[in-house]
Amino acid sequence: MELIRQPSLKKLEKLARKTDWRNKTVLHYTGGMFGIGCTLSSSEAITRIRRLKQRQDQQGFIVLIPDLKWLDEQEISVPERLRPLLEQYWPGNLSVVFACSDPRFEAVAVNGKVAFRVPEDAMLRAFIEMLGEPLLSTSVNVTNLPPENDLKRLTGIYASWFDYGLLPADARVEYDTQPSTIVEFVSSREATNQSGMDELKCLREGSIAWYGVKKSFTMPVIMFVCTANICRSPIAEKLFNHYALKEKIHLAGDSCGLLSGGQSISASSMQLLLELGILEARDHISKQVTPEMLTGSKLVLTMEERQRDYLLEMEPRLAHKIMTLNEYLDEQGDIIDPYGSDLDYYRQIFEIIDDRVKRLIEKLKNQEAPEIPESNYA
Repeated sequence: MELIRQPSLKKLEKLARKTDWRNKTVLHYTGGMFGIGCTLSSSEAITRIRRLKQRQDQQGFIVLIPDLKWLDEQEISVPERLRPLLEQYWPGNLSVVFACSDPRFEAVAVNGKVAFRVPEDAMLRAFIEMLGEPLLSTSVNVTNLPPENDLKRLTGIYASWFDYGLLPADARVEYDTQPSTIVEFVSSREATNQSGMDELKCLREGSIAWYGVKKSFTMPVIMFVCTANICRSPIAEKLFNHYALKEKIHLAGDSCGLLSGGQSISASSMQLLLELGILEARDHISKQVTPEMLTGSKLVLTMEERQRDYLLEMEPRLAHKIMTLNEYLDEQGDIIDPYGSDLDYYRQIFEIIDDRVKRLIEKLKNQEAPEIPESNYA
């Protein structure tokens, strides 16, 4: 096996263009796990990997693509009901299975469906884009045995499995790391669907909680964040849900803070919300942000830049959906914390948040979602 560690962008491009990857097996790192794979068109390598894994059926391969845009460019039809979920979780550790009749995927399709994922690792995404075709991926193990994630064993005992190894400098897998979560989209038109509605099924729960994925599919969440989750972010959450119901948009507001939770909403915030008839303001209890909350949200909108920066440091892979509320609406500066001020000042801040939430609702109605940036590998 020829092992290549942390190539420069120039070397990576040269590897992709000049090396003959046809029917070669590749050790790779998706961002949380190691895998064995090959290019989509490598029929001999697909057969070899199945033989190594002692697998007889066509299941087991996940098609790694550089971004969601790739599916559109390749004219692969993505169910509209599924698209918001892909925008939320990709790049990430969620593999999604849906119908794909494209003959290029015949070797890895199961009952007419293919499993796709945009991997977390930026270098791997860049490499796939340079290859010009997807990379198939599956775990390094004999079928029914645990995946092998010890790099020393992979480059020693399993070296004969691979022709090449392509890894970033920081590729590592903790002993308790879980594989990707795999979900299947079942269209309302499929014969096996008895409900008459589009559904999502969990085929394997891995590092992303199935509960959060299902919730996001049913009702995508817009998460508002401030410092303590007792003034600005609950105001934004309650106003968002109030207007979303009126406008009949398929989104739900939620909120959290950077500090420990368990506190009631501030008295002035409650009073201003009650004046609009938003009675659920009385039941608000603050909660502290968690990585799961960020992953499980379609958008994460903070009141201040410092809160945004804290969250970006906490979860840099989610940079495409973490921003300030003002930033998302092309406004400058922070929305100031009114905590400790009199009711008149609270009302000023309330009116600013009310304006921003109304504009946010309008923007989301027009489906002006943030775009996932190009690969940041360099």
